[in-house]
Amino acid sequence: MHRRIPLMQISNTRLIVLICALAALSEVIFFSALAPLLPSLDRQLGLGHVAAGLLVASYGIGYMLGAYPGLLISSAKGPRATTLVGTICVATGTATFAFVDQLAILFAGRALVGFGAVLVYTGALTIASELAGEDRRGEAIGTVYSGNAAGSALGPLLGSAAEAFGRGVVFGAVAAGQLVVAALVSRLPKLPPTPRAPLAEILGHLRSPRVRIGLWITSLPGFAIGVLVVSAAYRLDEVGSSSIAIALAFSGIAVINVFTNPVIGRLSDTLGRRTPLLYALVLTTIALIMMALLTVEIPAIVLISVTGALVMTISGPGLALVADSISDRNGDSAQATFLMNICWGPAAALGAVLAGIFHSARGAELSLAMLAFVAFSSVALTYRYAR
Repeated sequence: MHRRIPLMQISNTRLIVLICALAALSEVIFFSALAPLLPSLDRQLGLGHVAAGLLVASYGIGYMLGAYPGLLISSAKGPRATTLVGTICVATGTATFAFVDQLAILFAGRALVGFGAVLVYTGALTIASELAGEDRRGEAIGTVYSGNAAGSALGPLLGSAAEAFGRGVVFGAVAAGQLVVAALVSRLPKLPPTPRAPLAEILGHLRSPRVRIGLWITSLPGFAIGVLVVSAAYRLDEVGSSSIAIALAFSGIAVINVFTNPVIGRLSDTLGRRTPLLYALVLTTIALIMMALLTVEIPAIVLISVTGALVMTISGPGLALVADSISDRNGDSAQATFLMNICWGPAAALGAVLAGIFHSARGAELSLAMLAFVAFSSVALTYRYAR
C-alpha cells in the first residue's frame, strides 16, 4: 500500500503575499476584459444597450451577494478557504465566456465572477495583512492591490485578444491560469478563522453620517466604472475605434493608478481625508464634461484613462475615512471592509444599468452628463461630512 505524501505548505512570507496578489490579479483580469468586447458581443448576440448594461452590472450584483457569505466562510473556515473558494468561482465564471453563447449563462457567469471576487479579497487581504506583521502590513496590502492594478491593465488587452482570436482560446487559457492560482492558494498557511461581530452591530455603524459618506465615496468608483465600461466603450466604437483602442483606454486607467494611488493616499494622511477627495472629485467632474462633449478618437481615449484613474484614486481615502469613523465607534477594519463590500456591488451594478438606459435613450452624452452630475454632487457631500 502506498503512503500518501502530503503537499508542502508555502511558508515564505514574500511568496505568500505574491500569491495573494496573483489571486487579486486573476479576478480583476476578467472584470476589466469586458469593455473592448462589449460592442462585438452586442453585434454577435443582439444585446442592445440596456442588456449590455445589465451584463456589465451582473458582476456588481454577484459581488454584493458574496459579501456576507465571504464573512461567514472566513469566520468558519478561515481566510485560506475563503480565498480558495473565491478563486474557483472566478475560474468557473470565466470559463462560461470561453465555451457558452447563451445570454442567461453569460449573465450567471459574470455574476459568479463577482461573487468569487469578494471572497478573494476578503481572504487574501487578511492573509497578507496577518502574515506580514504590523511592521510590513502596509507594504503587503499594497502588493495585493498592485496585483489588482496589473490585472486591470492586462484585462482589456485580453478582451481585445478574445475578439481577434476567439473567446474560447483566450478565456479558456485565463480560466486555466486561474485554476493554477487556486492550486497555489491551497498551499498557503491555514490561519485560524477570523472573529465575526454580530451583523446588527456592524450595520449599526451606518447611523454615522461620516460612515455613510465614506461608503458612498468608496462605492463611487464602482458606479463610475460601471458607466464608463458601457458608455465610454460604445462612444469609442461609434467614433470608429478598434477593440485594441478601447482596450488601451481602459488599460490606461490602471497604469495611471499605479502612480496616483500612493500619492493621494499619502496626501490623505498628511492633509486629512477631505482635501484630496475634493480635488479628485472636482477634476473628475471637469473631465467627464469634456468627455461628453468630445467625439474625436485620440482625446476621447486619453480622457477615459484620466477620468477613470481620477475616480479610482478616491477609493483609498474613502475606505480610510470609513475605517477612521468605525474605529471611533469601537469597531475594526474588518467591519469597514465588509460594509464597503456590500455597498460597492450595488453601486457598480446601478452605474452599468443606468448607463445602458441613458445611452439607449440619448447616447453617451446623456450617460456621461449623468455621471458628471453624480460626481459634482459628491463634492458637496464630501465637503459637508468628510471631516
